[in-house]
Amino acid sequence: MPGNPARRKKRFAIVLSDVDEVRIEFEREANTVTRFSVQYLAKIGGKWHPVLRFDTAHGQPHMDIVYPDGTKETRFYPFHDYNTAFTYAITYVKEHWQEFRERYERHRRWTGKNNSGETTSY
Repeated sequence: MPGNPARRKKRFAIVLSDVDEVRIEFEREANTVTRFSVQYLAKIGGKWHPVLRFDTAHGQPHMDIVYPDGTKETRFYPFHDYNTAFTYAITYVKEHWQEFRERYERHRRWTGKNNSGETTSY
């Protein structure tokens, strides 16, 4: 049985540099975003690491700042609709990704851990 033809799911990436990208996934019905994920990843030490993610999990738009040890800091945003939140998320990540990369790398040096829980040596 085919799904709702008005519901569409899309995925794409925005390449910021050879070692930085934003992976975007969203669903919409007509012109309304019904779910999304905007994730900034940084390639560090030959491996892609999630650094920052906006999504609609738990039914509310929020941002997760991911630390090298795998812990997350969650910030909720009071958007009235997912369209506005989705646009904000993409714009925010494109404008602030370098700050979050630097923050992630600083935390990685301070803790000596990567997000797989392994101790790194420098």
